[in-house]
Amino acid sequence: MRREPEPSALRAGRVVHVVGALTDEVASFLGPATLALARSGVEQAVVMLDQQRHRHHVVKIDEAAELVLAPWVRSPLARWRAMLDACRTAFAAAPVRAVHLHGLLPCIGGARAARAAGVRAPVFFSPHGSLGTSRVLGALALSLARPLLGASGSSAIVNVRHETLAFERWKSVDLVESPVAEAFFEVERNEARHPLMVTGGRSQGVRGAERFTQLAVLLDGEALRIAFNWIGSVDPVSRLRLTAANVGIFEPAGDAECASRLSAGWVYLAPGATRGFPMFLVEAMAAGLPCVALDCAAHRDVIVDGESGFLCASEHAMIQSIATLIDNPALRLRMGRAARAQARLRFGASDFQLRLLAAYAHA
Repeated sequence: MRREPEPSALRAGRVVHVVGALTDEVASFLGPATLALARSGVEQAVVMLDQQRHRHHVVKIDEAAELVLAPWVRSPLARWRAMLDACRTAFAAAPVRAVHLHGLLPCIGGARAARAAGVRAPVFFSPHGSLGTSRVLGALALSLARPLLGASGSSAIVNVRHETLAFERWKSVDLVESPVAEAFFEVERNEARHPLMVTGGRSQGVRGAERFTQLAVLLDGEALRIAFNWIGSVDPVSRLRLTAANVGIFEPAGDAECASRLSAGWVYLAPGATRGFPMFLVEAMAAGLPCVALDCAAHRDVIVDGESGFLCASEHAMIQSIATLIDNPALRLRMGRAARAQARLRFGASDFQLRLLAAYAHA
């Protein structure tokens, strides 16, 4: 068992995070990470592209972390240069304890900038789903990125269990799964009067919205009286499709409201594959919902099939699982409790902090 790191070992210099787009998935990890490091007395800087559509996630980054923003411009080459300049600014401002690269493109750009600046601190890479679903393509991408990390690098911090397989030849790899906010564990289950299927727009994207729409259409009918709610952000085209299928759309202002919306659901659906960490699915588990999910690596990492939910290989299997849960209140209750217990065991904030600090001290 790895020994808990000494706090003093983490205070010599600061951690510089390099981020491209501050997406939902990256923010769900980076927010708690900056908070955990700040609580441990570690100074930090976050280098990121200042993209308008992701600006609302900036509030998740701990206030103690310095923000170094690279302007978002139309030209990809100009964006690349702006990102490199921002990295150089962060590296030159203070001694560097470690560099943490979030996503494949930030890995390549941040590693280049660190090498050019003469940074000799350990370098960590977190893919956050950027390797895709193919192990072959993921391995190819890593083979291109790894030489840029230098002799002190080749360390990975991943937040999805199945991605550890891509780093077998690296110096080290640590699994640090994103934590769930306490609001989801605290919310009381309050099932709607009639069957209500819920899902979220945090990580499923267009494909997930389209599959959810298809299920809503297939299960529509006055006799069934099944309602469908989408909780979270959604693109304009998907919004039109969901609305046409009589799906309710709710964009909660924070974790407490999101947890409250989830708590009314009978079943949480994850109809689309997730490349990275399935944050919304895990939050639904923490809120005590039984889950019906498409069988993919990311979902197998968190759901115990038949215990905390059902993993389904097809749309037909998902419909059967939904029907089983609607007809059996005791099964919904049992699976929901199992889901919450499993989420509590794996995704608590205190455990996240210990794992993250140990991973940084590991290099």
